[in-house]
Amino acid sequence: MRIIGNDPSVPRQTQEVASGTLPNGKPVVVNADGTVSVISGSAAAFGAQQEFEDAAIENLSGTYDTTNDRIVFVYPDAGNSYNGKVVAGQVDNSNNTISFGSPVRVNSAFTGITSISVDFDTSNGKLLIVYVGNSKIYAKVGTVDSSDNSISLGSRVEIDSGSVNMGPGACKYDPDTGKFLLVYNIDGGDSKGVVATVSGTSVSFGTKATWESSANTSSHQMVYDTGSNKFVVAFLYGGASLRCRVATVSGTDVSFSNATFIKNGATSNHFGLAYDSTNNKIVAAYSDPGNSNYGTASIGTVTTTCDFSGATVFESATSQEVDAAFNPTTGAVDIAYKDAGNSQKGTFISATISSGSLTFNTAEAFTTGEANVFHLVYDPDTTKMIIGFRDHTTSQNGVAVIRQPNTLNLTSENYIGMSSGPIDVTSQTESIGSAVVFNSTGNTTKPHLCFDTNSNKTVIGFVDNAVSEKGTAIVGTVSGTSISFGSETVYETSVTDFPAMVFDSSNNKVIVAYQDEGNNDYGTAAVGTVSGTSISFGTPVVFESAAVQHVSLAFDSNSNKVVVSYADNGNSEHGTAIVGTVSGTSISFGSAAVFQSAQSQRINSTFDSSNNKVVIAYRTSTGQAVVGTVSGTSISFGSPVQFKDELTDELDIVFDSNANKVVIAYLNGAGSLGLAKVGTVSGTSISFGAEATFESDTVYSISPVFDSSINKVVIVYQDADNSNYGTSAVGTISGTDITFETPTVFASVNVYSSVGATFDSSNNKVVIAYRDGSNSNYGTSVVMLPGFTDITRGEVADGGHALVDTQGAIADNQTGLTPAQSYFVQNDGTLGTTAADPSVFAGTAVSATKLIVKG
Repeated sequence: MRIIGNDPSVPRQTQEVASGTLPNGKPVVVNADGTVSVISGSAAAFGAQQEFEDAAIENLSGTYDTTNDRIVFVYPDAGNSYNGKVVAGQVDNSNNTISFGSPVRVNSAFTGITSISVDFDTSNGKLLIVYVGNSKIYAKVGTVDSSDNSISLGSRVEIDSGSVNMGPGACKYDPDTGKFLLVYNIDGGDSKGVVATVSGTSVSFGTKATWESSANTSSHQMVYDTGSNKFVVAFLYGGASLRCRVATVSGTDVSFSNATFIKNGATSNHFGLAYDSTNNKIVAAYSDPGNSNYGTASIGTVTTTCDFSGATVFESATSQEVDAAFNPTTGAVDIAYKDAGNSQKGTFISATISSGSLTFNTAEAFTTGEANVFHLVYDPDTTKMIIGFRDHTTSQNGVAVIRQPNTLNLTSENYIGMSSGPIDVTSQTESIGSAVVFNSTGNTTKPHLCFDTNSNKTVIGFVDNAVSEKGTAIVGTVSGTSISFGSETVYETSVTDFPAMVFDSSNNKVIVAYQDEGNNDYGTAAVGTVSGTSISFGTPVVFESAAVQHVSLAFDSNSNKVVVSYADNGNSEHGTAIVGTVSGTSISFGSAAVFQSAQSQRINSTFDSSNNKVVIAYRTSTGQAVVGTVSGTSISFGSPVQFKDELTDELDIVFDSNANKVVIAYLNGAGSLGLAKVGTVSGTSISFGAEATFESDTVYSISPVFDSSINKVVIVYQDADNSNYGTSAVGTISGTDITFETPTVFASVNVYSSVGATFDSSNNKVVIAYRDGSNSNYGTSVVMLPGFTDITRGEVADGGHALVDTQGAIADNQTGLTPAQSYFVQNDGTLGTTAADPSVFAGTAVSATKLIVKG
């Protein structure tokens, strides 16, 4: 993909390969593979609340049944004697809703469930529900029926007895061994772990292992680290600190590491734990009483223990009921919490690990009022995060919302413009503006032009034969199909010959190079600065202390260097080039390099911005071209390639940045025809397609330019067999060939072998300068707008070549716009006057049908 910038060789319309159907007039983004497409996907959003329990709930836990594709929550039903409940729901991906079945009571013999936990056995397709009540801890195996979201339960199995304390994350499945690990605390004394094995609707247990003695542990949370094949158990220790241990399952036994701190000091019971499988890290999110109960998160690394570091605040307000879960689709750890700084609302934020640190996106409230008892469950089938919680605005009922992740393929970086659709052209027209004199002293010759993309001005250089043949320049401003001029500026007071001009878009300077007859015909250059409608030049600098001829300039926008190519009379007129570096209003040069060890004439050059090469065309006894590579202040060349095996004359070269080809236009000396060939650069060489005729008569003073508004090459020239009239031909590249429209006369006067042109990319006009033989040989300019008639636009199919209007272009295929109004790309691929998320500026309307892209 080409970078759009100030380089005049780069178009404001580009041709790219479509991915999917690309309708005309729609915002376009660049994909990672370099194709372009319309906006697709959905912005991050929350679905509507879905109720699963019509009474208050406590200590919510949940999991996802990947066999039946169901979300499962378990909870003590505070509105019904604290019975333990389990409920299954199906996510509707089309509208971000959940359809829940009827809750099923887990405990049948007693009431008063104090805590409950659940996880899913992916090998057996079963739930394991662990709950505490009646001063004991029990387990049951559950089976979801996907036909009606009902749940059947196996027989109750007692695990342990005593005043058991257990957190909502105390039951976790190990996918590597197909076992569960349960952790809990009894009577504020021993904390234990036990391995559970599900078989059918039954569950059995291994030997209990004590991992903490005579200490109160609570609020247990657990994750399984698939990178180390170990569990990480986090817990509150005596209300004084937040700690963790690493647990390793072997058969039906479990062993625990020493404890390490997640947070030392006063700690609340509001914390969550997540395993980031992308980075193989543990993330703990918690409320930090040592720092005003701010929401904080740390990163843990599992070895034989789990060590946490890099505590980072994600909410600078009291944050409670914190929970966390990893979203493998987004690669982020999602965190839910109650934000006391925002009316106790349920709030969501995502954390991403980068270079060992946590970064957070913007927090978003997902409730209108107070909420708590949060639990996050990831749905791998819809790639969405489910948030279960107690909503205080609905009698503290159990509800859930879906978090739709951002799947938009739109960012402020990848938006490049508006699709222009495929263009079918049945005829070509050219609108020629009125002739405007820019030099009236008479006998103006050797026009050389460039377009200054910084000031959006055309600079015309010329030799003023009526004033001692001085090198002179003037600034032109295009308006419509006309052009106006400022005052003339002399850049060389001596006789000037073989002048050339180019714009340095890195330094925003105009460079002229020429033969200085007042200084032994030395090769000389000067740096010009456009200001308003004037141009001023620095002191001329000699680049070759010998006589030069056939000077040409190209700007290498990759290295930000100017390349001067010329015939060195001090070295048998060998073709030579030198690299110039602009600094302020001056220019310095490296060492000269010979590209042709023979007499070289009619030298002209261009920059191939697709391959980052300078291409020089010239003649010896035949037509030749050579590819140059700039490195620092030097240039090296490949071997010259012959494009014409007989004498050529009047040749010039231009780069077509749509086709990524160069075009050499020339006079066939043997047949007196205006001819052109397409060149394809590969490495340090170039190959050519078939020869094409743009004028069947003798031509002189050839000057080709690339019109990026229509993606065509325009060649202006003197037609010797048609009264020496100024004439133009428009060519279209297809593959390695070029075809031309019927030539058009732009000046019905004798132009006396003095024609030059450039492309004004701000106004999408070709600006031509010439000597007017019918008006005292005055320097004269016209503005030409190549255009189309009978245009049709449609949609580009997948894999087709799409035209895209890029920054600064006018997309003229819009409807219903308000002039002077800024427009933004919406998430559905339309344009709107308000910024969406992400905020992507599309452009400014100049009429109901025209939008200046990003302008």
